[in-house]
Amino acid sequence: MHNSLKFLLVSISLLNSLAGHAQQSHPDYPAVKLVIDQFFESINTGNGSLLASLEVEGAQIMNIREDIKGQFEFVEREWFGADNFNADNRLTERYWDEQLLIADNLAMFWAPYDFHINGEFSHCGVDVLNLIKIDGQWKIGYAMWTIQRPDCAPSPLGPLN
Repeated sequence: MHNSLKFLLVSISLLNSLAGHAQQSHPDYPAVKLVIDQFFESINTGNGSLLASLEVEGAQIMNIREDIKGQFEFVEREWFGADNFNADNRLTERYWDEQLLIADNLAMFWAPYDFHINGEFSHCGVDVLNLIKIDGQWKIGYAMWTIQRPDCAPSPLGPLN
């Protein structure tokens, strides 16, 4: 029984590895990854115009966080505008261990992240971006993330420098 479980775990790991490789070899992988990288660049540089250019018309965002009573709340709103960044705050968002799935004109990005404001840790969570290919261009249609403040595991990227 122990060997069967070990074989199953190795098989799952191998399949996950192959799935990741297959996505990186997808012909649209570079274009999708560019939009994702620009999304994070826009946050980290405070470039609201760049961020706004990455969305489809009517794009939505939602964040999920625990309120002071321990209940989860969902905050949904229209997409970021070019004026959503406060010039007084320097934002840094980093992600790792991303998963990127692409099928036809749909892509999904999923990754844990940490978030810093003016160099100080703010929170961690998971980012999910849904992208749509319209007229040959990849755009973000929906962005969702969790917000976790206590009990964040240390980032594998190390401390923010």
